[in-house]
Order: sequence, then C-alpha cells, then structure tokens
Amino acid sequence: MSNFNNPLAFIKLSQATTVCFDKENALCDEELIIKQLVVLDEKYHEPEIAQIISNVLNAVDERNPLADALKKQYDFEQSANVKKAYSFDYQSRSMGATFKSGKTYVIGLIDNMSIKNKEVILKKCDEYINQGQDVYVLAQSNVEKLTDLDVMALIIIKEHVRESMKSAIQWLNEHNVDIKVVSSDSAVKASNIAYDAGVKNVNRQVSVEDMPTEDIEGNADKYVVFGGACREDKNTIIKSLEKKGEKVVYINDPFDNFSKSLKDSEIINNNLRRAGLFLITKVILAVFLTLFLVIGYNTKAFENPFNLYRYFVLDAIIDVFVTVLLLIDKRNNKIKGKFIINVLKYSLPGAVMMFISTVAIFILYSMQQKGMVSFGLYSIDTATAMSAVSFAVLSLAVIYKILSPLNKYRRTLLVATGLVTIASLVTAAIVSYSNKGADPLFGISFNEMNGPTYLITAIIIVVLIGLYTALYKIFGKDEEYEN
Repeated sequence: MSNFNNPLAFIKLSQATTVCFDKENALCDEELIIKQLVVLDEKYHEPEIAQIISNVLNAVDERNPLADALKKQYDFEQSANVKKAYSFDYQSRSMGATFKSGKTYVIGLIDNMSIKNKEVILKKCDEYINQGQDVYVLAQSNVEKLTDLDVMALIIIKEHVRESMKSAIQWLNEHNVDIKVVSSDSAVKASNIAYDAGVKNVNRQVSVEDMPTEDIEGNADKYVVFGGACREDKNTIIKSLEKKGEKVVYINDPFDNFSKSLKDSEIINNNLRRAGLFLITKVILAVFLTLFLVIGYNTKAFENPFNLYRYFVLDAIIDVFVTVLLLIDKRNNKIKGKFIINVLKYSLPGAVMMFISTVAIFILYSMQQKGMVSFGLYSIDTATAMSAVSFAVLSLAVIYKILSPLNKYRRTLLVATGLVTIASLVTAAIVSYSNKGADPLFGISFNEMNGPTYLITAIIIVVLIGLYTALYKIFGKDEEYEN
C-alpha cells in the first residue's frame, strides 16, 4: 500500500491490526552513517587514513550515498596528485583512484572487493556484521590495479532510519498495532535497523531465504523481522497474515507524514462510522416501517399508513444537519472491531426502538377506534403527530449514544441538534394551530393533540429509551471507542 492520496487508504490504515514495513524502501533513506574507522595496517595512523580517504573522494569527485557520508567526516584538502580516477561502481559499490606516486587506493564494500587474506579480514568484520552494520574497506595496491588489494582499514557504516518512520512506529506501538519488517538483507541487519526504528521484539527474527513457501506461511505470525526476503516472499508473508484474520497494511515506499496520516485516518474512519451509525439506523427503520405498513395495508389492518412519509421531510433535514457535523469532528479515537459489522450491530437497537414507538401508537389508535380504550387518539392525524414527536425525541437519544463519550464539540453538536429538532416541531405546531390543519412543509397536524396524547407520547418515549439502553448493551459495549 503506497497511495496515501486515496481517501480509502486512510480508512484501511486506521483499521489495520498489522503494519508491514519494507526496510529498504520505507524504513531507511539513502543517508549512510559512519560509525567507526578501524585501522588494520600498523604502518598508518588514523589521521593518515582519513587523508587518504579524502584524497580518493576528491579524485572521484561525485555524489553518491557512500561519498556523501564519507565527506561529512573526511573532507580535507587534496594532498596527492591524481593519475586516474575510478568512478563509483553501483554493482560492486566501490570507487578509487591511482595517484602519481604509483599507489592505487580503493574504497568499497568488503563482500565485493578482491583483497588478500579475505577470510581473515572477514572474521575481523564478524563483530560489526552481527550488529547489522555494513563493512567497507580502504585497500591499496602498489600498481595500477583494482584486484589483489591489501586492506588498510575498515569503515563501519550503518543505514539511516527515516525520522518520520520512528515517530510512526512509536505511534503504532502506543496503539497496539503489530509491526512486521521485511527485507532482502540479512535478518540480523534488518533486525538492527528495526530496533533503531523502535520496533519491539526484534529478536524474533528469521531468514526466509531459500525457505519453502509453506514454511514461510507457517512462520508469518511467529516472527517480527524477516530477512532474505524476495518480492514473492514478502507477498507470501502478507497474504498469510491476511488469511489468519489480520488486517495488513504494507508500507513499501517513503512517507514523511505517516504519523499524521494515521491520526487523520482514525478521525476519518471515526466520523464515517458515527455518521454511518446514525444514517443506517434510519435506513433500517425505514425498512421496518415499509414492511409493517405494506403488510398492514394489504391485510386491511388499517386504511391510512399514518402519512408518515410527510414527517420524513423533517427527519431528512435533521439527518443532513447531524451527518455534516459528524463528518467534521476532529476527535481522534481508536476504533475497535469490524467497520460494517459494528455499524449494523450498533444501528439496530435505535431502529428497533423507533419502530416500536410507531407500532405502539398504531395499536393504541386501533384500540381507540374499536372503543376498547379512550386515550384521546381521535384521528389518524393525532397518531401521526404523536409518531413525529416520538421519532424526533428518540432520534436525539440515538444521536446521544452515537456521540458518546461527549467532548466539547460533540456536546455542542448534541445541543444544536436538539435545538433544531425542537424548533422544527414548535414551528410546525404553531403553523398547525394557526392554520387549524397540517403545516404545509412537514404535513404534521397538532390540532387534535391534547394532554392525554402528550402524556402517552412521553410515557412511550421514556419506556423505549430504557429499552434502547438495554438493547445497546446487549448488542455491543459502551466502551467501543478508546479515549
């Protein structure tokens, strides 16, 4: 995953349970750090070695990561005349020069150098290689050649970890996200770089070079650092983790604002989820009501489906208002669980509660029409108005639950939504009483609402809020969001 300009990438990032870093392309930049200069030829002292290194650099006179790192420490005036320069060879990772004195000096990676007593020199390098460092050598020849060289000194070099990745890994550790590091380098070297970056448990390392695919799959969740990994091996590790239920994000290129994007991704996912909870609650409610009204109408249980479709004009205004403000919330919470499943799980109780309010009012209205009770529900307009009031108040209960835990912004949003809802209902009531009929915008008539119907509506609301709270605890936990 590398395209962080894609908004969907932010959502995937915040839901990740495992982030897999490619060491070469993501963790490290091109900068090299000179850790130590170890003189092996007793005929030379460190200042002399440093001057020779500087002479070679001045002779080659080019920019590359190795030359840049060396020039930071060994940048002296030229002290010898150059006869021939050997440009940096990226394949052998070496460069050198022959001077008029007849001496040839070469600086290069020890693995790629043609040097005398190479096995002996490599043993001297084991200590540094086991620390995950690269060993370059300064070697010489008394003639103009680049082979069969005598080693003068070891130059111990380490790759530089991007500062942005250090802060990103710290953030991931704080949020309990598993981290994996894959590399084509040795497991030891990759492990040391991962340690410098702040990755935990880097001692859980393994080399997958020449390892059978089935063994790589079996070890994917057991180790943190994977060395000797080719592209196919990296893909195998990621796919294996995904098969085991992990949500894996693979970071295979540099990304300077990674930490900020992680925080932004949680905010985006958080806001989408809260908005989704609210809107899907209304969608589920609409499905329930549609089925209820269609079945009731076709079975002749009632003649008029409450005219509730007019109320949804008011509901739509509130929904848009709440959704827009939810999407710009800046609260940064860690979200647990699966996005789609939890949206449905936490939406259902609110939809059930609001649906029951309509059913309850319909039953009372039917009983009133049959003379079984006398609650003041004299007309379908009264039942519609009662449903509108109950929907509006119960919507606020749903919004409160979705916004919890409240911060300053969410508390303001809750109060603002309440004021908009109350203002809409009061306006509709005033217009309805003035016109002695339904208000023209929402189609709600309050003319026949009386004390008993308001009391019954209040009782239904209180009972259903209690039911809603109970259902919410059954379907999920209030601690869904970590603060």
